Amino acid sequence: MLYAFFLVVFVKDVSKAVANSVKICLEVMIPSLYAFMVISGFIVSSGLYSVLSKPFGAISRYVFRIPEEFFSVFLIGSIGGYPVGAKLLSSLYKEEKIDRETAETMLSYCYLAGPAFICSIAGVKLFSGIKAGMIIFASALGANIILGFIKGIGRKIPQKSDRKIKLEISMQCFIDSIYSGAKGMLSICAVIVFFSTVICILDKLNVIKAIAEIVSKFTYLNYTDSITSVRAFIEISNITMLTAGNLKLMPLTAALLSFGGICVTLQTKGFIPAGLSTKCFYFNRISAAIISYILCKILIVVMNIDSVYTLSSERYIYRHNSPIPSLFLLIMTILLLLNISIAKRKNL
Repeated sequence: MLYAFFLVVFVKDVSKAVANSVKICLEVMIPSLYAFMVISGFIVSSGLYSVLSKPFGAISRYVFRIPEEFFSVFLIGSIGGYPVGAKLLSSLYKEEKIDRETAETMLSYCYLAGPAFICSIAGVKLFSGIKAGMIIFASALGANIILGFIKGIGRKIPQKSDRKIKLEISMQCFIDSIYSGAKGMLSICAVIVFFSTVICILDKLNVIKAIAEIVSKFTYLNYTDSITSVRAFIEISNITMLTAGNLKLMPLTAALLSFGGICVTLQTKGFIPAGLSTKCFYFNRISAAIISYILCKILIVVMNIDSVYTLSSERYIYRHNSPIPSLFLLIMTILLLLNISIAKRKNL
């Protein structure tokens, strides 16, 4: 009731926040996630995940201590976007292709924003270069690899799989993946829009400012970046408001992107079926954020990154990215789903 009351009191500001969050969904989230969610669903349902894992059998068994056919989940989860790994593990668990313990273990490190998202958000927009984005991505990926190794300690080395790979590639399988990806994308955007209203209300009540003052007092961050960091901790897309070109913010950016924000962790929780526990997931993401921070500081020194970044034309293009293609993608997906629904009714 209190939340509903503030929605009415701050209706103008909340409306503006919702509009901005929808714009972020159209310009950033859908272009970077939707196609990966569709193709990842197809890879699982068709059985292609077993084929993709074959070249990494030794790494899977001796480093991560997981059956070799599941290593593709780590690969796709690392490049596809935050909830893709959880979605893959959920599908495998529902289809009884993976046991509960292995799924819960892999959930801890099959979670990453992906190079496309990180390079566009952190690399180009904040530090005006793909090189900086790749360093941040490498830091987050390295943290997941370290977590995967740690989680594998004490686990029995799996036997080499001699199971015959069965592929079920069909147009219906692909259409079902599109349908599943559309539902998943809709849920992600819905959570982002909802959290934009929460952040707006917390802003108007000066809660975020009070927390930012404490953060600024005990860290090297200025007041503005402290506010942005608190907002990004809640909803990760706010990270774009950090001061551009400040080298000192690269490790913080890596840590925040590795954690993913409260909003994204709740999205991930939404993909996990009732039989899987997420108790260790949140602790492991905080651990990954700390490891990412340390790795990024090391890589900055090793890669000799300059402290001054000049604005590039890439940033200009990013800021003027049109939402029209994403809008048409949504419309076409809805039409496709309607056609599928009508066809099923006719068959019935």
